[in-house]
This record gives sequence, structure tokens and C-alpha cells, in this order.
Amino acid sequence: MTTYFINRCRPLLGTFVELSLSGDMPEEQLIQISNTAFDEIERVHHNLSFHHPDSELSQLNSALIRHPKQGFTLSEDLNTILSLVARLYQKSAGYYDISIAPTLAAQQRLPNHLLAETFITPAEFGCFSDVTIEDKVIYSEQPTFFDLGGIAKGYAVDRAIATLPDNVTGSINAGGDMYMIDWQSQSVKIKYANRSRALKKVIMRNKALATSASYYRHEGSLFLNTKTGRFINSKGSVSVFADSTMIADALTKVALIMPRKAAKKVLREFNASATFINRFGLTRQLN
Repeated sequence: MTTYFINRCRPLLGTFVELSLSGDMPEEQLIQISNTAFDEIERVHHNLSFHHPDSELSQLNSALIRHPKQGFTLSEDLNTILSLVARLYQKSAGYYDISIAPTLAAQQRLPNHLLAETFITPAEFGCFSDVTIEDKVIYSEQPTFFDLGGIAKGYAVDRAIATLPDNVTGSINAGGDMYMIDWQSQSVKIKYANRSRALKKVIMRNKALATSASYYRHEGSLFLNTKTGRFINSKGSVSVFADSTMIADALTKVALIMPRKAAKKVLREFNASATFINRFGLTRQLN
């Protein structure tokens, strides 16, 4: 049987999702497999979108604003993500906290449609320490709402990879959130500044990779230090290698925001490592 290779791209997750697949099967079969992977990404995107009013995340956010103590039953998608979020919140001593969404919305770094629905000021919203998850039901002692952002993008990539049969290899790249099946001895190019040639070749250190940067954001950084209440203006990029794309994406914020020694400890607990590339292309490892 001849080995076929396909490269496909679709606009999803607020970026372009690239699939590169190969396998000993007809090209038409590979295309069908890639369509299944794209469909799974689209499903997750719709379910977990902060912007879609009928998404499950929007329903959860509305419930956590209006009736936070009543309890909201989570789907398998949200339960998986929020269980990791709860673990990261605890391991990072609160540095990783997706309940900063009200602050981001108030400063127009996120759409403010949820703030427009309530008379609660951003300072009156709770944080993730107010949240309890038991048997796929979430409660909060204070009103709050979440933006899953990159962690949902990473989860979508992981779910798409899970749809691929064992006899298919390749990679999925969603705007810097990447999973590579046969990753050993492979390399990737990471963008570290808003210049066409600002690309650094690095060796893959695990199967999943996520890169975060704010050099392309005209409205400023999304990296809020939850301890100081100030935004971090990173002029380069931070990339995390991990066992899953969801974990890698979440840990980019941990690596960037936490003190270096504490961040290194959290990365080790998740079998992850970080690579910082400054705006001049110089690298620094954290592992």
C-alpha cells in the first residue's frame, strides 16, 4: 500500500488550523479522517466559545453570574477542562485563574456582553477559590464568569488528535497550539516577534507544544498577574512542551506570570518544560 500525505487548513478557533496527516491508505480515506478531526475541533469551538450566546460556556457563565450557588451540571468537555483548571489554580497558588475574565472584559480586552447583563462591578466578582466542582456539578460562593481562551484551543487539538486512527501519523497546529504524533527528533519554528523573519528553530521536547505572545495584540497584553493586578508586557514568546496541548497552553501562563523557581516546580509536576525567546531571538530554558 502506498503511503499518502495530506496538508489541509481551515479557519477555526479564531485562527487557522493546519492538519498534516500521512498513512498507508488511499488519499480519499485520509481526507475523510481529516474531516472528522476538523468536525471535532468545530464542535469543541462552538461548545466552549466565550462569544457564542448559545455555547455551553455562555450558559455556564450566565448561571455563575445569576445563580452561582445553585449548581450547574458540566459536560464531559467542561468537566475535563475545569478539573485541570482547579488543579492548576491550587498548584500555582492562584497565579493561574480563569476567573480574571471580568477584569479583562472591563478593560475591553474581552467582549463585555456579560458585564452588560449585570449591575455587578468587576471588583465584586469572586475568584476560582470560591468555586467547587463535585461530581461534574460546579458551584461558586460569589458571582463569576470564565474565559477559557487558549486552554480550550489546546483541548480542541487534543480531542481532534483522539479521533485519528492508530495507523495515521502527523500533526495538528492551531495558531501555535500543536500536537505532533511522531515528535522525537523533530523540530519546529517558533515566532517570537511581529516580524516576518522572527522565527526560531527549536527541537520538540514533548508531543504537545503551545506558544503564547502578545507582540501582535494592539490592545495590549492578556497576561494578568493575579497577585499584583498588573498586566505583563512580554516582548517575546513563551513556549511550553507537555504531554497534552491543553496542559501546554495553560502552563504558558504559569511560566510567564509566576516567579521562576515556583514556575519550574509546577512545570515539573506536569512533566513539562518551557522555552522563552526574547524579541532578539535569544532563548532561555525553564525545566
